[in-house]
Amino acid sequence: MNIGSTDNIEIRTLVVEVRDQLAPDLDLAFAERHDADADHTHADTSKARELLGYEPTHTIREGVGNFIEWYQANREWYEPLVMNS
Repeated sequence: MNIGSTDNIEIRTLVVEVRDQLAPDLDLAFAERHDADADHTHADTSKARELLGYEPTHTIREGVGNFIEWYQANREWYEPLVMNS
């Protein structure tokens, strides 16, 4: 199941949002697009709604901010777990 926000956001906008919250002085560089690259992202939460009664309560920007806050508090154990999986 996809649990997320149903907001539609451009990938570049999402990248800027993450950068602004983590490292505002970081210069962004983009490689050439691939045909399979998505322009936008959003979650289809219909199955979660149907089976669990799930409804998003945060925007994608709020969710990014919450995740970054959580990540910074849990980075010590979380990063090695992700890097080694």
